[in-house]
Amino acid sequence: MPVTLAVLARAYPKQLSKFIMAVACLLFLCLVHNPSHAQNSLSKPPVLKIKSDLPEPFEIIRHMSVRADASETADIEAIRALPEDRWRNNDLGSQNFGQTGKPLWFHLRLQGNYEQSATYFLEIAYAHLDYLDLYAYQGDEQTARYLTGDKRVFASRPVDSESFVFPIPLSNSVTEVYLRVQTQGVMKLPVRLHDADSLSQASDQFSLFTGVYFGAILIMLVYNGFIYLTVRDKSYLFYLVYIASSALLQLTLTGLAFKLFWPSTPEVNEFVIIVTATLVTVSAIGFIVRFVGINKVTTRGDYIWMNLIVGGFILVLITNWFISYNVALKATYVLVSVAVMTGFYVGVKYWLKGIKSARFFAMAWFSYLVFITMYILESSQVISPNIFSTHAFSLGSLIELSILSIAFADKLNEEKELRVKAQDDLLDIQIRMNEELDALVKNRTQELEDANERLKELSVTDSLTQLKNRYYFDQSFRREFKRAARERWPFTVMMIDIDHFKQLNDTYGHLFGDFCLKRAAELVTSIIRRPSDIAARYGGEEFAILLPNTHLDGGMRLGEKIREQFKETEIGDGGVHLYLTVSIGVASCLPEPDMSEYRTSLLELADQCLYKAKENGRDQVVGKQYQK
Repeated sequence: MPVTLAVLARAYPKQLSKFIMAVACLLFLCLVHNPSHAQNSLSKPPVLKIKSDLPEPFEIIRHMSVRADASETADIEAIRALPEDRWRNNDLGSQNFGQTGKPLWFHLRLQGNYEQSATYFLEIAYAHLDYLDLYAYQGDEQTARYLTGDKRVFASRPVDSESFVFPIPLSNSVTEVYLRVQTQGVMKLPVRLHDADSLSQASDQFSLFTGVYFGAILIMLVYNGFIYLTVRDKSYLFYLVYIASSALLQLTLTGLAFKLFWPSTPEVNEFVIIVTATLVTVSAIGFIVRFVGINKVTTRGDYIWMNLIVGGFILVLITNWFISYNVALKATYVLVSVAVMTGFYVGVKYWLKGIKSARFFAMAWFSYLVFITMYILESSQVISPNIFSTHAFSLGSLIELSILSIAFADKLNEEKELRVKAQDDLLDIQIRMNEELDALVKNRTQELEDANERLKELSVTDSLTQLKNRYYFDQSFRREFKRAARERWPFTVMMIDIDHFKQLNDTYGHLFGDFCLKRAAELVTSIIRRPSDIAARYGGEEFAILLPNTHLDGGMRLGEKIREQFKETEIGDGGVHLYLTVSIGVASCLPEPDMSEYRTSLLELADQCLYKAKENGRDQVVGKQYQK
């Protein structure tokens, strides 16, 4: 591609300049375009039935209806009272609703396929939405209410995540979900539905991606920092500022900076985006001027143009205190688009003028331009979202920074040809730096391995009770059942459910309910002694215990101990003190090698015993031996 541009530029220099500016204008128009969210069909959204576990995130934006709130005063009761013909279906699956500053309401209807409710997670994988209010109803009963957003403290989020994640309880009844969104920036809504497993997998993938990205940024920062300390070239200083500001901008865009650095001061988010965008552009221009040396060969027009871009960013930065964030962000988009195209144009132009190092800038800015174009096309619904467009800014900046690092290496090679003796000394310094860098990479690799181990442990642990979660229980159940069949051991499973837990939640609130779940987990683990026994939170207020090499009577005795422990233990949190009771179902079998398909039947038998205990008046243990 760069070779083709070079040939075209030699033959048609004016036409190439006009082409580059035309592309810049097209990108700008795509960027500031507010796609219409109004579709032709008018109706209540159809019921989206969730029939099984979700193997991967489920995109649901096209299943939602949308309504604009021009008055900005409509509350949830007024929205629920709207007739069906006041909603517009989002049939085309638009994710980008422009930059209007006005609130939009979204409506979604979900239905599970469960006798008991199950919790799913609705994720909006975009970190910069000012206000997000979510309400869920089953009939006239409100089952969920969350008020959060980028302009509210991080603690307002129901799930500790850089994106917005909302737990939604589903059952075989229709759940009406209403979402109010208002933001001064771009209203982008990649809405996905997860179960616990797919949410955990998405979190692991994000952690891996960010770990690799910022690990690479750290390596480049340290490496070029050593070079700057050695050669004292100011172009390296500009590059270091460019790397650091790019990393901070990416931290802010992904929502990690809000989560890690200023969770209690959301107003910092808007300020940091403008500041880092200014730092990125100003340092990039300073870097180009110093490294390529175009300050010595540039035309007066190019010099004035680059200074105007710098002045534009500084002006936006200063006026950001007086104008709305909506206007400041649009101005920043314009300046960023112009700056990227200018960098590409300058690289091509001075490459053709014979400045060898400029070719790297042409390739670097071209790669960045490709990913920015991909992001803009996705935001404008021209292409479907994918892993490259979702992480376009991160990937583009990483590739660009890598190419610019190559540019530094190339410059060092040129200096070697000009100054052989000085390069010999520099080579010794590079060897030492490479050794230090290798040590740094090894340390970083070990840190990443340790972090992965911690993430693995977190992925199988219930965050509230610190017991193992449902995923770990299912894996352990299969493993231990096979072992029991192989060793000819008796195998017992126990299901525990806290009696009247919904009434407790309704009476004392969810915070006290969560406290009771924590104490219940502590009571269960205090009774279980054997290392081979596994206790897990099975879902909601329900716990499950695997008891390898245990007969039914042993499981019944253990169940009675747990039941009595609950009945005799006072649970108190401040002014509330009460005693909990539990209903327990126990099922046991003697597995045989050909019984592996009956694992589910054993669980169902334990569940039936649990319901039998509830039907008999609760606060009791019911057990049964499984018969093949």
